[in-house]
Amino acid sequence: MSRVLALAVCFAVALAVPAIAQDDAVTLSTNAPSVLGLTGAVVTPTTELPPVKGLNVGYHWIQDTLDGAGKVNAAPIPKVEIGATWWNPEAAGSDDELLFNAKYLFVEEDEKNPAVAAGVIDLSDEIDQTWFGVISKVFNPDGEVPITVNIGGASGDTISGIFGSVKLALHEDVDVIGEYDSEEFNFAVRARPYEDFTIDLLTVDNGTDREFGVGAAWCTTW
Repeated sequence: MSRVLALAVCFAVALAVPAIAQDDAVTLSTNAPSVLGLTGAVVTPTTELPPVKGLNVGYHWIQDTLDGAGKVNAAPIPKVEIGATWWNPEAAGSDDELLFNAKYLFVEEDEKNPAVAAGVIDLSDEIDQTWFGVISKVFNPDGEVPITVNIGGASGDTISGIFGSVKLALHEDVDVIGEYDSEEFNFAVRARPYEDFTIDLLTVDNGTDREFGVGAAWCTTW
């Protein structure tokens, strides 16, 4: 998918539902930053945000690709997430980079409507500027295993085209996540052993090999 077409998908998703506020959005307790920074699944973003006047701080390491990625995301006002990611690739000769990210929640989820969000990863294009749009819906929210489905489109090199993820809330504090990042499939278990603290155990496909990774995040409000 070309960048122009993927970018068109982003904005079509963002405008698919009227941008009006909804009551009682559905959220899960194990929301945390993705590897690339913004609150999301394994690598890809979702419509999830930190709570208003809240933030999450996280860190990921991936076996042969990433020496470290520290990130912080904040929601200073309703429906807005802004964040920064310190990116430290393992490749010899690669420089550390500071990436800036943002997301806007056009529509909160309710019983009938999905959540709709759009945003940008690496706004200043230090590595790979990526614009995206995504919709999310929680199915069986009152059942034993709520299922969150996220589908979106992105225009970049890291995420280019259609992406998606599925999150199974096996327990109030444990999610299993499967993800298609527009090229490969990634998987993670995200657990919350303590209040406001999550741990990720993940496996990502770099196109050649499957790599193991870990992450941790802490959430708070001010």
